[in-house]
This record gives sequence, C-alpha cells and structure tokens, in this order.
Amino acid sequence: MAERPWRVLLRDFFGVGRATPPAGAYTVDRHRVFVLPTAQGYAFGATAGAVLIGAINYANSLAYLVAFLLAGLGLVSALHAHRNLLGLTLRPARVEPVFAGGEALFRVCLEAPGPRPAVTVAWRRADAGTARARWHEVDAPLPGAGSVCVELPVPAPRRGRLALGRLRVGTRYPLGLVRAWSPLELDTGCLVYPRPAGALPLPAPASPAPAPASGARGPAEQDFAGLRDYVHGDSSRRIHWKAAARGRDLPVKLFAGEAGQEVALRFPEAGAGGPEERLSQLARWVLEAERAGVRYALELPGTSLAAGHGEGHAERCLAALALYGARPGTP
Repeated sequence: MAERPWRVLLRDFFGVGRATPPAGAYTVDRHRVFVLPTAQGYAFGATAGAVLIGAINYANSLAYLVAFLLAGLGLVSALHAHRNLLGLTLRPARVEPVFAGGEALFRVCLEAPGPRPAVTVAWRRADAGTARARWHEVDAPLPGAGSVCVELPVPAPRRGRLALGRLRVGTRYPLGLVRAWSPLELDTGCLVYPRPAGALPLPAPASPAPAPASGARGPAEQDFAGLRDYVHGDSSRRIHWKAAARGRDLPVKLFAGEAGQEVALRFPEAGAGGPEERLSQLARWVLEAERAGVRYALELPGTSLAAGHGEGHAERCLAALALYGARPGTP
C-alpha cells in the first residue's frame, strides 16, 4: 500500500518518524533535499519586498532594479545551497564497543566528487542532566574531491545495541540566506557492554593443580609468568609486595605451571542481585580473569562459551553479556 503524501511530508520535512530506511550508505539526490530561508534570509526577503513596494509606489526604475537584483541573489543562493548537497555520500565507519555509562563515538565519512564547502552533519543526543534529546551539529566541509570523517558522540546509558538514529546533512552555503538539508538514517550501531561492577572475588580454578607436600615448586612452576589480581584463598607468600607498595591492589605472582588453570564464570554464582547486577559482576570477572592471565569459560542461561583467553575471547564474552536477553532482530 502506497504511503499517503501527507505522511511523507510529516516524516521527511518536519522530522516525524523515520527519515529513510537504514542503509549502509546514503547518497543525496535532488528528491531528498529541502530548502528553507534562515532568519537572515527572512530579513533579506523582507528588505527586498520593502524595496519592491517602494518602487511600485514611486515608479522608480532604480528601485525596481535593486528589488529584482535582491530577489535574484536570493534565488541563486537557494540554487547553490541545493546543489552543494547533491551527490554527497555518507557512509558509517566501524564503532568501537563501550561500557554502559560511557560515550559511544560514531564515525561517519562523507564523500563527494568535488568540493563541498560549509557542510554540516546534525544528530540527536541527550546531554548530561537532561532527558530530552537535542540536535547537535558538527562541521564537515570537503575542500576538494575526496572524503572526510566526523565523530558523533552519543551517551550509552545501558547495555545492548545503541543505534545512531536520525541524521541531517545540511548547508547554508553560500550566503547563509537559506538552509538546505536532507534527512537520513544509516545502518550502524554500537555494542554497549555491561558496566563492570561488583565486589565478589574471582572464582577459584575449577581444577587447581595440587601443591607439593614439601611446599617446593616443580621446575615448571619456577618460571615467573606475570602477575594477577588477588583471589580469595591465595597464600600471602604469593603476593608481590613490592608491586603492592607501588599502589597496585595486592598483585599475586603467576608461575608458568599455573597457566593452564581455568575458571568458570557462571551466572548463578554472580551474586544474589538482579540480572543486571549479575551481568555487571560477570563483566568485572571477565576483565579480572583477562588481567590474571588465566583461561575462563562463561556460562549464561541458554548460552555458554568454552574456556579461552585473549582479546578476542574477552570481546566474545562481553558481547554475550551485552546481548543477554535481547530478542533476535532487536536493533
């Protein structure tokens, strides 16, 4: 069923509803550019109208000439503003994940076959202390053929997928008498991890290596492999007191023979709070296990990740925590 014209007008011109279906790239064409006078443009038009009225009243040829010159200047300004946006392509770039409570930096790249002066990109964001989102603008001029990228910061108050939302690419070129803009929506988003929190210690390894009865370490355990955070139950003789004196929170010596230890991070063991508190505790455990250099597995209701270690494994675990409970297809 075709969309009613008045709904298209409300959607695109006044900014109600979606601008365009989200796309990986958006190219401005002549059917998607709107032009309106600015405050200076209205004053300019009023001046031209006053001159024209005076010319009519007094039948002054010079006043007619000035009035028509002003009208022509306004028309040329509108045509140049419209043309300044045509052929401009906007593409989203990769967005780095952030933790809840931080700020996501969306990157949008603009490409044009020629120079595009005085171009701006506007997006909606809610400032700190305010619940209502307002439009913010950033300059993105292209002095020549090529591309330029801009960063659009958006608060990330909660975990999950954060969408950039509606954008407006606009210009007031060349004289600032009119404003031309085109609404759009790009298919991009940011993954927001749960905010690391909680006071529970990292769970003990599932199958710790038995210590020799004499207290002496074997040849494999004598090689120092690094430091990890203190875990409840660690012997005080394992604490690296020199590093602790420099301000680090009770670092514990990690030896090569312990590198194969694994810990299981389970949802039911992450405290007695609600789901969000438990997810925050699990996120903290993931970071602690990564710093400690131990292998760790993640077990969530309906989801489990095998034991692993490294940046890629940490990202997969944090992504699973961020998307826990999200319905398939939810943006």
